[in-house]
Amino acid sequence: MLKNRLPRLKKSLGQHFLKNKNIIRKIVNAAGIDSSDTVVEIGPGGGALTEEILKRNPKILVCVEIDPEMVEFLKEKFKSHENFKILNEDAKKFDFSQAGNSLKILGNLPYNVSTVIIRNLLNHINTIHSAVFMTQKEVANRLTSTSGKDYGYLPALLQNFFKIEKLFDVPPSAFVPPPKVWSTVFKMTPLNFRMEEKELKEFENFLKRAFSNRRKKLKNNVGKPPSTELEEIFQKRAEEIPPTEMLSLFRKIWQMAPK
Repeated sequence: MLKNRLPRLKKSLGQHFLKNKNIIRKIVNAAGIDSSDTVVEIGPGGGALTEEILKRNPKILVCVEIDPEMVEFLKEKFKSHENFKILNEDAKKFDFSQAGNSLKILGNLPYNVSTVIIRNLLNHINTIHSAVFMTQKEVANRLTSTSGKDYGYLPALLQNFFKIEKLFDVPPSAFVPPPKVWSTVFKMTPLNFRMEEKELKEFENFLKRAFSNRRKKLKNNVGKPPSTELEEIFQKRAEEIPPTEMLSLFRKIWQMAPK
């Protein structure tokens, strides 16, 4: 393989490369990058976003790419940029603190693993300034919902820790190869709320149980209410309880539970 030739796309990695230059500019504009910033790009692929980020001259750009062939291609493509660094790592498990602090993160996330990558951000929230991601539209709708059929355990968890706002939609024609669905660009900004690791693990398990059977009420999914004051809310389905209320409910149960 010639180093300066773009490697063949791998369907197994969910690779769809962005080609629309106007949308590329809009994504990078949304991140608000300047020369003092440490930027992380997840899944740079062919380097379309990478190129636009480097035009903003960040202090350093760290790219996280799982495909070793793409890593070699991008090393060659951007070798003249001293502020460019690329790591052959898996963003689903990546320790973002390796890249620094107050990180501005961007990524056209692979559709098949986007939610796992986004969940990993919570493990490193103290190192993050903001994140601008593109995923399939359905994922963005789920992450920003607070009730109903799109609402589930992940938005109920993440919305307590991040402000998540949709920015704009992107048509399939903006990609090579074009996906079958529309995409959405959204921004995640950490809130001040934090949890100790043990409580976070319990909260996440509670949410998974609460949403385990969407048609059933809370009392059927998580068990009987520990006090009479909670009986009314236990008659509801999880999809009827917004994220902040879900957190409040969990904490009441957590406090009543024998330690």
